[in-house]
Order: sequence, then C-alpha cells, then structure tokens
Amino acid sequence: MGLKLYLKDVEDIMFEFGENQYDVDSVGVEEFSVSYCYNSIKGWFKEIALDSFKISYGNNQLFDKTTVFFEYDQETVEMHFTLQGESFTSIDALPYDYSVNSNMHNIFYCNDIKGKVDWNSKNMYFFEVNLSPDFFKKYLPDDHLFCKFKKIIENKRIGFLNQSCYPITPQMYFVINEIINCPWKNGYRKMFLEAKVLELLLFQMDQIREYDLKSTTCKISKTVIEKMHHAKDIILSKLGCPMSLSDLAREINTNECTLKKEFKSVFGTTVFGYIRDVKMEEAKNILISQKLSVNEVSDIVGYKNPQHFSTAFKRKFGINPSGLIKK
Repeated sequence: MGLKLYLKDVEDIMFEFGENQYDVDSVGVEEFSVSYCYNSIKGWFKEIALDSFKISYGNNQLFDKTTVFFEYDQETVEMHFTLQGESFTSIDALPYDYSVNSNMHNIFYCNDIKGKVDWNSKNMYFFEVNLSPDFFKKYLPDDHLFCKFKKIIENKRIGFLNQSCYPITPQMYFVINEIINCPWKNGYRKMFLEAKVLELLLFQMDQIREYDLKSTTCKISKTVIEKMHHAKDIILSKLGCPMSLSDLAREINTNECTLKKEFKSVFGTTVFGYIRDVKMEEAKNILISQKLSVNEVSDIVGYKNPQHFSTAFKRKFGINPSGLIKK
C-alpha cells in the first residue's frame, strides 16, 4: 500500500499510493506526479523512485487548518524538510507529539505507522527523501549521537535522530533546488540524483554533529529562526543591489550586531558569505548552461571587476570560471 492519507475516517480517502501510473525511464527510475483538489486541500505531489531511496516533494494549499490521518506500512529512514508551513504530528506508537516549522529539517525512522498531522498553515511545501535502512546505515557516522539512532533502526523502533529539528541551511536549499530542477535524463539523472541525495545527507549529518558538539540546538528559538529566514528572503529579493547590514537589521527590527550573530547561528555563514555563495551558485549554473563569457557572467551576478569574480569563483569551487564555459 505504501502511504494512505484520509480525512475524518478511512472511507474518506484523499490519497493512496498504488493508485498511480508510474513512468519508467531506460534505467528503471520510476516517476509520477499528481495534482488534486479535495475538500479544503488543493495541491500537487511528485515522486521519483530509485533502487535505494525515493525522492518526493509537493505543495498543499489549505483553505483552513486541516487534520489529515495517515497510514504508512513500509520501513524507511526519512530525511524531511519543511520548506514552508507548520505542522503538528501525532503517531500512535510514539509517546510524544512533535511539531515541524517552516525552514526546518530532521531525520526519523518509521516502520508501519498510523497517526494524524495538523496542517496549521495556508501553504505547506515539503521535500523528503525516504531511504532504505540498509542504504542509510552504510553512511551513518560511528559516534555516540548517530549510534543511538542506529539502535533505533536495528530495534525497529519509531524515532527521531533528535527530537529537536534543525534550520535548513543555504547549502541544503541549493541541493534541494538542484534535485527538483534536475536537467539530466535516464542513467545520467540516476547518477546525479544519487550524488545529490548523499550530498544532502552529508550536510544534514554535519550540521547535526556541529549542533551536538556546541550544544546550541535548544538555544536557537523559533522566533530567531523565522526572523533570520525573513532576512534571507530580503537578501534574495535584493541581490542586484544588496542592502547594508544596518539597513537589513532595521528591516527586520533588530540591530546589526544581533543580525550578524543570529544569522551565522542559523545558517552557519555570515550575511555577506551567504550573498557570495548565492552569487557563485548562480554564476556556476549560468556558465554550465549558457554560452556567455566570464565578463558577461561577472556582470550578471554583480561583480564590477571580472578578476575579482574569477578569484571568488575559484576560491569557492576550486576551478576558474573559464573552465566551465559551455562550448
């Protein structure tokens, strides 16, 4: 059966796996997408299934707060990312409930579960990767934090790597965006998705390890995370003409010192480091996909001096931008 979603009672089925027709490419990668409008919910969902994991993402627009009941009869380790929206979940086999807010992620193990989730936002945008436990354990670091989660999997107990969720970093957003907008087909797509899923898992585990070492997980409040993501959204909307730190701080009702400290605590980089990384990722994509010169790309991403752009690009990626120009 896989996943089944329903409202109020089992007869009121909203969505059920197994009822959809998959497209299969030349190397066996399965894919399907669906759009739906059901009572108070309108949305879309897409899944890409490989041998050892499934990638799924979608968006739900709600006319009102909605409670959805679910059943999932498979064993999986889920890398979950809530890109937008807030939810509150109860699982029958867990002694506690848990919430996931916008721009947060976590990793959890489940095996044949039932429960309900309260969707509390008008827009719910999520991204998930469901890994087979054997595939996941191959990459699980050998230290106390991850060994505890490994025992949860081996004992087939439902549980989270940590009950506290973590803020989604810019690097994670970049990889998620690359997966969603994958340009490759067939065998090349399979290699690309396998590499990107492992890269995303690496970023998750590295952040979780760092938070555990610094014991800061509980010190970053929901309010701070939301405020810094608001700052990030402002930064992205003004990339062509970046605001000063003092202006950005005023925009989100804080001071410059607090902005610098809290932005780095949430994203692991400075405001200007984040701007630089976004520009370099944009430049890389342009160089790979379009026939433009280094000078043209430098100008597009806001560098007045092409030499400064080339230096920053090589520092970021270890290669000169001219090496990526599309022939």
